[in-house]
Amino acid sequence: MPMTSQLTINTSFEGRRAPRMNRENQFVNKHGRKHHNYKPEKAPYPMSYDRDIMDRDAIHHHMWKSLLDRPTMMTTPTYPPEKVLDLGCGVGMWTIDAARAWPNSEFVGFDLVNVQVPVEYMDPSLARRITWEHGNFLSTKLPFEDDTFDHVHIVNIARGVPEHKWSSLFEEIHRVMQPDGFIEIIEEDIIFPILPRWFTEPLHAKVSAAKATPGSPTGTAELPSPPLTPADKTPHEHALLELLFDSIYENRFINMRPTAVVPGYFTPFFSRCLSAPPLNFTMPFLAPLPPLPEVVRPSTQFFGDLDSTVSNIPDVPSYPNTRPSSTYIDNTDAHSYSSLSPSSPDDSTISKYLSLASDDGSIADTDTVATSIAHDSLPSKSRIRAPSSSTASSTLPAMSWAATSDEATTMDSTFSAQSFIPVQAIQKLGDRTRAMNLYHAFLGVLGCREAMWEELKLLQRSKKRELLVQMGWDASIVEDLIARSKFDELFERFQSDIYARIALWYSLSELGYPLPKREPLLKSELLEEERRRKAILDARASAPDDDFDAPSRVIRVFIGFKESERDCSDGTFGDE
Repeated sequence: MPMTSQLTINTSFEGRRAPRMNRENQFVNKHGRKHHNYKPEKAPYPMSYDRDIMDRDAIHHHMWKSLLDRPTMMTTPTYPPEKVLDLGCGVGMWTIDAARAWPNSEFVGFDLVNVQVPVEYMDPSLARRITWEHGNFLSTKLPFEDDTFDHVHIVNIARGVPEHKWSSLFEEIHRVMQPDGFIEIIEEDIIFPILPRWFTEPLHAKVSAAKATPGSPTGTAELPSPPLTPADKTPHEHALLELLFDSIYENRFINMRPTAVVPGYFTPFFSRCLSAPPLNFTMPFLAPLPPLPEVVRPSTQFFGDLDSTVSNIPDVPSYPNTRPSSTYIDNTDAHSYSSLSPSSPDDSTISKYLSLASDDGSIADTDTVATSIAHDSLPSKSRIRAPSSSTASSTLPAMSWAATSDEATTMDSTFSAQSFIPVQAIQKLGDRTRAMNLYHAFLGVLGCREAMWEELKLLQRSKKRELLVQMGWDASIVEDLIARSKFDELFERFQSDIYARIALWYSLSELGYPLPKREPLLKSELLEEERRRKAILDARASAPDDDFDAPSRVIRVFIGFKESERDCSDGTFGDE
């Protein structure tokens, strides 16, 4: 395919756009977080642009890249396209990879702010074919001529699109598309990941811990404080944060289920529309508890003879430092150990280790998760079983944790919607993918931290203040500094609980990394640690099955074409 000329940009709209911002003046700092400096009514996207939050783009991009052998799911007779628009391009990962895959195509990445890789740092063969444009597509027209692009690519823009703006946005996209050009949208629901009380409460419960003092073998000390929200009033410990998170999108008229509402706005503007049912990525399996540290034998001169104190609680088996052997898991009712996170790693490092690959470096089977847990210490409800000649992964339910929903209608019966969804590749994703998707959902909340703080201040001054009280907020707090301190405490606890649920240490162990070392414990401290672990395991064993089916991520793909003269003459439209 011959090289095409550089894309034409319609400068007639320049006067209607906000002045293009450079990297220095496009952001405003809010408690150390970078946010765009548009007002919410002009650009309602609530997330920050910090490096850890931008990791969400990397997580999504690399997951889909591992599933597909080409930049798009759909191929057409004119594939690959010549002129491509990546709308809401973010840092530009897809644009750059697609430019590598399609060496004769030209690309425009369009986004609200300038966070893309500068073209001067790219290989010249890419730089001359990629253009970054910036503007607000909600308030102004796209700065391109009619019939410019034969492909438009969109990923996860719903967090910044109010529901009443979808129609005008699709109308504008339709205008800049060439006849027979196609649009591909990958969109996901906006989810606050819920951790049930059976998981979080044992992590935070007060326990009596021995405190060594000279001349006394025992003492009392408080470990993590009790839940910050009352158990008898809220459905889970982080219900207040969930309320603030939901309130952001409600007040900006952003529907949190775009996978359900987008079809209604999409089909009037495009022909031959199709979509597969949503893919539901459920919560990750519970990892085993990390092994206990070594025991320090204290001197009897100060502490007395502690050897006579014997724990009646069986030891939890240690997890090996090498890659463990595989066992099969029945995903219809899967429970195993949960994990206490030994540390809270930096956000920007986590996604590096939540790999999509299996233990041997290939894509892992969904239904084989590497563990080496002693079966006599498993919770009674565990469905983990050792591999045997009568058990084969082929007999296990396919894609039971990344399943399509009951909403199985396609938008065009003339296409097989499943044909462009890489179902077999999705079936082979490793269990670490689930932990990665939970982390992806958490970043979606972390990016809204400052917007949630603004919502808290608004609710405190509004008639809905009573909602905060019902969720455990202290109504007597009126000073912003005190309120901010309490808010940060709530958020840091949520982050700590998410890290415990992700169990990064477990993914690292599967990849062959050594376990993080912990400081040795006194025998008395070890007893209290064992009691805590037993309480955690008992809570896991009684966990409701439905809690494991809750989605941490819901994704749906939409594809449509701009009608051509041929379509108009033979009447082949997507709604017929």
